This record gives sequence, C-alpha cells and structure tokens, in this order.
Amino acid sequence: MMGVGTKTCPRCAERVKAAAEVCRYCGHEFDDERSGRPAEGATTEDADPMYADRRPRPYVIGAVVLVAILVAVVLGWAMSPTVQDGRTKPAAASRGSPAASPTPVHMAGPELAKGETLEWSPETAPPETVRQVGTLVVRITRKTEDDMVAPIVTVSRGDDSVVMTGELVGPTYTHRVSAVGNIAGAGPVVMLQSFSGGAHCCNRVQLAGLSGGRMKVVDLRSWDGDGMGVPTDLNGDGVADFVERDNAFLYAFAAYAMSYAPPTVLNVTGGRVVDVSKRRGYRRLFLEEMAKAGETCRTAEDGMSRNGACPSYVASAARVGRLDEAWADMVRSYSATEDWEYPTGCIVRTTGECPEASRIVYKSYPEALLAFLKEHGYVAAGWTPGDASMPEGDGQPAVDRPT
Repeated sequence: MMGVGTKTCPRCAERVKAAAEVCRYCGHEFDDERSGRPAEGATTEDADPMYADRRPRPYVIGAVVLVAILVAVVLGWAMSPTVQDGRTKPAAASRGSPAASPTPVHMAGPELAKGETLEWSPETAPPETVRQVGTLVVRITRKTEDDMVAPIVTVSRGDDSVVMTGELVGPTYTHRVSAVGNIAGAGPVVMLQSFSGGAHCCNRVQLAGLSGGRMKVVDLRSWDGDGMGVPTDLNGDGVADFVERDNAFLYAFAAYAMSYAPPTVLNVTGGRVVDVSKRRGYRRLFLEEMAKAGETCRTAEDGMSRNGACPSYVASAARVGRLDEAWADMVRSYSATEDWEYPTGCIVRTTGECPEASRIVYKSYPEALLAFLKEHGYVAAGWTPGDASMPEGDGQPAVDRPT
C-alpha cells in the first residue's frame, strides 16, 4: 500500500520517500525540486502536472490554425475591389483594358436630368436653388433692382465656374433652366432661357458648359417668342439642334400677327454658335413650314395674311429645291393693294443702317421679296424668275434709286 510521505520519480514513475534526493530505482536526483525549479533536462510540463493538464492537444492546435486560415481568406475576399456595399461589382480595369466606371458624383442638390427643365420664378423660388446637372453644379440666385428681378445662374465644375444673367423683368415672370445633351457621349450642359417681356420680344438663350476643358458661356442671342423646347439631335450627327424662327421675316411684309417665318437651326460646337439651316438633314422642318405657310399664301382671304405667309413659303421651298414652284404660287397669290412699307435694299455693303443716299426702294412686292431672300441667303444671287413668274411691270430691276 502506498504510504504517506512518498513521491513519484518523474523518470521511472516508481514511488520513493518524500525526503529522498536520489531515486533508488533509476538514480534520478531530486535536488532541484526543493528550490521549486524543474530538474535539469525536465520541462515545465514535467514539473507541474496542473500545467500538463492544460496543454493544448495537437488536434486543438491544428483546428486553431485552420480557423485562422479560413478567416484570412474570407477577409481578403470581402476587402477585394469586386465586393462593395454587399453588391458584387466588376473589378477595376487593368492596364490596357477599358476604363473603369467614373467616380460617383457628389450630389450638391437634386438632379436635373438631361432633357429636363426647371421653371424658376422669383415669386416662388427660395433665395438659392441648387441643382446637379451631370458633373456640373447649378446655383440660381437673383439680382433685384427696384421692382425688377433677374435670375443669376452660376454653373461650376470644381473651382471653375461661369455666370449667366437673365433678363431683368417683373417678379411674376418665369425663367427656364434646362439640362441639354449638346454633344453625343459628352456630359450635359445648362441652358438658360429668360424672357424680356413686351408684346412679342424676346427670349434670350444662353448655354453654359465645358469647352476645351474650361467652363464657358455661349450666347445664342434673343429670339422673338416665349421660348424654345429642349434641343434634340434632329439629323443624327451627334450634335443637338437649337431650332428657332428667322426673326428677319417678322414685320417685313406684313404685321406681326400675319407674319410667318422659316426655321433657323443652330449648333453649338467648339464654343461657337453655327447656323446650319442649309444642311440637307433638316429638310423635314422646311417641308412642314412650306406646307403651312403655303396654304395661307394661296388661300387666305385677307391680303395682309397672304403677304405675311408667302415669304416664308418661298424661302422654305428654296431650302428643299422647290423655289420655282413656290415663286409661281406667290406671284398668283400676293396682294398688291396692301399699305405696307416693304424692306429696302442698299447700294453699298454695310453692317449698320444703310445711308439714306444709298437706299433702294423696290416698286413691287415680288421685287422686294426677291431682294430680301437673296440678302438673307435663301436664294442664290444669280437666280432670276422665269418670264411667266413675274407680274407685268415687275422685271428686274424696277427700283427707285436715289439720284
């Protein structure tokens, strides 16, 4: 039986007396145990059974290592560029491959999408209205003078900004800010339309956007009427078409209410406004005007209405290669009895008002119309109507010239 006051030899596992310094079976020395230190060559586990009981087993160590590897793999996948916000997305483009998606735009205000228009009135708008148009930030404030208010539209991209100032009018007027897709594949630009007030005039049109890497404002001038729609690409060439009416025809041969005017088509490219009305891609516009104005030119009971419609009819017909036909209709239809001062000509070339001594006063409506259409580029300078297409006494040139 195992007695009290014994201990187990750590080398041979035999029981010896507790005071023994050497194991009588194997010769193991117990001297170091009195100092609390393990004997030479023994491990801590050998010296302390409690520590031995806490030793991790080999399968435990293996499990810990495996878990660590799995965690590392999962974290690496989660942090990869293809996984963001819980949604799988395409990896970033590698060198030589198509560019990755552009960096999302920080929205400074509600989006004004391409093709949309914001109607702004001082009566109802807050002190500042902010909209995001693509990468452009649009801020609309106001300038006030006495009882008149004008919109101030600041368009910026980063630190680069430009300002468009609208017409100074009463606070009840509405101004329009539109997002325009001007060039296919490019970001939108901002269009401001601002009406000046008055019976017939005028709607001023301005455009702000990037040109040559810098912000720029392009002035499309003022046009009669209350505004145009958001421009679209009518002929498929990738450039938006701004369509207005040729204001030169208004009041030229009749009162405003009776005056028809052919389309004017403008493009904005390279930061410049270009009149592209003569291009063949706009044939449909001129056929539509030819049909509408031609009906009034031929059939209107009122002579002033016929005289106001015939010029646009002939001009539109000239654009689509039907000048002879329309001219003959005009000669049969116009009224020679209306009391109206027709446009005059000028002997000298001038960008301003013709000197009185150089003015040409035409004696008939057809003569005045032909000179007018040539001056404005609708009819070639060398074109003359056939003998049957001019009323008697209306040959060329039957004009009063100063002496």
